[in-house]
Amino acid sequence: MEREYWNGLADTYEDEVFSVLENDKQNLICGLIEKYGSSEKTVNDFGCGIGHFLGILSDSFGLVNAIDISYRFIQRAKEKYSRLNNINYFTTDVANNGLKIEKADFALCVNMLIMPSLKCRLKILDVIINSILKDGHLLLVTPAIESVMLTNYRLTEMNLRDGLEPAAAIRANFTDPKTYSKNLRRGIIPIDGVPTKHYLKEELYSMLESRNMNIIDICKIEYSWDTEFSSPPKWMKAPYPWDWLVLAQKK
Repeated sequence: MEREYWNGLADTYEDEVFSVLENDKQNLICGLIEKYGSSEKTVNDFGCGIGHFLGILSDSFGLVNAIDISYRFIQRAKEKYSRLNNINYFTTDVANNGLKIEKADFALCVNMLIMPSLKCRLKILDVIINSILKDGHLLLVTPAIESVMLTNYRLTEMNLRDGLEPAAAIRANFTDPKTYSKNLRRGIIPIDGVPTKHYLKEELYSMLESRNMNIIDICKIEYSWDTEFSSPPKWMKAPYPWDWLVLAQKK
């Protein structure tokens, strides 16, 4: 991702960037952080943004390394958590820079591996995994491609209930079906116009197990339908949209 793109979002971060922490109603991520945290352990927060998770990471681990490509995100995080003395801050492009990341017992990566470039994603993933100590853990959150398909189905269902014929109900889903189809096979689907990588569950298994990571669990972080639609109808209930949450251990 371009550094200046992210720097440009610093002032409006809360409005522009989806907060997994605020929408994780079951507190799955925080629960795992608390479970695997220790005052004797170090955690690397990759793509920390303005620091949504730094408070709980600071409470749960002895040392926190907050890492992000945007110096403006890091600046905001420093200001917010200036009272905490166990957080180190690093501004770096993990995919391109030669910064040596400190080895850690735990790595957190929440919706960071979302850029459309496969080369870039794999570089970042290798850096993250190489930074994890033997028997250490990775907590990874990624957008789910299956969730996008569910959301599209729900939109079609709404269109049908509004009286559209099936063909029209499907066409109403996408403004540019050809572009959508071209990128879908790579899992690249726009979010607010920004090409964003989405993952299959099986893809995550293969990607991590081939990199010496043992999958402990893959589950859903479910969100309410108002994260996808401005005014979802009352009949729209479970199943809900979700991100994938992966917990893996370094072999």
